[in-house]
Amino acid sequence: MTLANEAAYLYVYSKQLMSLNKRIQRFTKKAVKHKEKHHLANEVEKKIKHQKRWYDATKKLQDLMKDHNVILAKLNNHQVAFAHSLRKEHKV
Repeated sequence: MTLANEAAYLYVYSKQLMSLNKRIQRFTKKAVKHKEKHHLANEVEKKIKHQKRWYDATKKLQDLMKDHNVILAKLNNHQVAFAHSLRKEHKV
């Protein structure tokens, strides 16, 4: 591909990675919050509620991490292709 196309791919994947990182941070905070509330709860119902919410947040976090790794792999591939295109175009 051309240098401009590879640069465009890098831009798009970096934007996706940034938005995914924000979502990962949000779910990490939720998981930590529910874990703490689970330990502080005195009633069994509240413990179960926070345990379930912690489980849901960690499950979603694992799914997001899978997507994160896929985007990182694509970003790495396009970065290598960008470097190759740059060398090819400028004969460096």
